[in-house]
Amino acid sequence: MAGRFSSIQWDQIEAELAANTARYGMPDGPREESMLFASFNIRKLGSIRNRQRELAFMARFCARCDLVAIQEVQDNLDGLLRLKTLVDERVSSTGEFELLVSDITGEVPGESGMAERLAFMYRKSRVKRMDVTSDIAIDRTGVIENFNQNENEITQAWDAYQKKKQEFQAGSRKTKPTFTLPAFLTFTRTPYVAAFEVPAAGNTKPLQFLAVNAHLLYGKPIERKAEFEALMRWMTMRLRREKRMIAPNFVLLGDLNLDFDKPIKDREKVEAYIKGLNREVFGNDDASRIYFPFIDKHPLTNREIRTNARQNQTFDQIAFLRGAKEKKLPSHLSRDSIDRSQPDGFDFGVFNFAELFARVIKGKAYHSLTKTERQELGKHFEHSVSDHMPIWVRVPRPGF
Repeated sequence: MAGRFSSIQWDQIEAELAANTARYGMPDGPREESMLFASFNIRKLGSIRNRQRELAFMARFCARCDLVAIQEVQDNLDGLLRLKTLVDERVSSTGEFELLVSDITGEVPGESGMAERLAFMYRKSRVKRMDVTSDIAIDRTGVIENFNQNENEITQAWDAYQKKKQEFQAGSRKTKPTFTLPAFLTFTRTPYVAAFEVPAAGNTKPLQFLAVNAHLLYGKPIERKAEFEALMRWMTMRLRREKRMIAPNFVLLGDLNLDFDKPIKDREKVEAYIKGLNREVFGNDDASRIYFPFIDKHPLTNREIRTNARQNQTFDQIAFLRGAKEKKLPSHLSRDSIDRSQPDGFDFGVFNFAELFARVIKGKAYHSLTKTERQELGKHFEHSVSDHMPIWVRVPRPGF
């Protein structure tokens, strides 16, 4: 593991965070009249060796949330189990939080690969598990159909790969080639799904939803786009028959690896796709059924929210896909209601620990660091904490 902060530096970091919580986007929580959804890609969350202070730091955030989707959990569950223990300790209630964890995905058992699990950590007193847990997979018929539609491109790519492979084996090519699919067949890592219910106050019906935890492919832009669109199509086509679902809504949380290095153009592309999907699946291009808060600038700061530690991409997302009559989950119209003098209203943000580390360790804002300073700082936390920062969305509890 790369360099780490010293114990003294961690003491300074935690003192600064305690004194200036809101500056770094740490949300209040738990609050009686609102719910906090979160997503956190914790880099290679597995062994706890030499990671105790880092896990305690991450527990500070998770303990404020009601439902956290965690990506990059390793086959070794020590880190996740330790994180849950630390979260329980912070709320002074052993067993207050519960886990749902997938088995490995992204690797064929017995062969080398990048296996990881997907997990939900949720507060049992505020979020109730329903009867469904599953994954989102493209069945055999769908894989065959995807192949048939793209047979020429796939065949050409395979022939080119075989030629490069022969050159490598003959010694005329220095690097071993890898095969990249030019078209979508199925997910590299299958998204993980669990159904939840948020009990309501008074006579209001509870909020029920299927939470989808996804870590989509990080590859060429065309590959990323294909996986994202396949996931969106799966959920919207399922939602078109919502009466057959155990819950009439989807909440998507995860590292979608969306390419947002050019925020204005990239946002326009995603918005155009969502409108087209609304028109095709639901009969109109009104985007109110599908809402991605993080693709827009935050209305209070008028700035893009960056979710990777290097602060140049918005890989991580939380999105709401609402049933036809659902009013308890936010839509794009909810942006106009954000008012932080009303702390239980709709809001969203990122816990910007890169900014926290920069101010404590370097004495200045992250954007003021030179490239060399950023690289040096990153070596102390991008592996031991994460190279992604956690994102959150606050939603009023039903009945309040």
